[in-house]
Amino acid sequence: MALLSAFFIGHGRIHRGLWLYRVIALGVLCAAFGLLAREIVGELGQAVCAAIFLWGVAALSIQRLHDIGRSGASLLLVLIPVLGPVWVLLLLARRGGEGSNRYGDDPTARHDYLKVDISK
Repeated sequence: MALLSAFFIGHGRIHRGLWLYRVIALGVLCAAFGLLAREIVGELGQAVCAAIFLWGVAALSIQRLHDIGRSGASLLLVLIPVLGPVWVLLLLARRGGEGSNRYGDDPTARHDYLKVDISK
């Protein structure tokens, strides 16, 4: 259940690399099952797999936008012709904010490592 919520629920934050890996994995799985569903059920089965892919990419992109401190509503910019998708891709490629923000803790922060203050 945690695996499904990681792919299809837009809560929390994820860093760029994890976002890219998850989008690629989701794309490969949905393409494979989409082809299988087209052979078994027809075009409707393939359309369902495409809808699942779009839902998953939207949820992952919302998590990515949360990492840079932006709301998931920023994803609606993709509806603006030509410049909208380019702007959203630039937002998704930005480096995430350091430290906690209103969407959660920093996904790249490592709290379990020894920190040594060398300034003294």
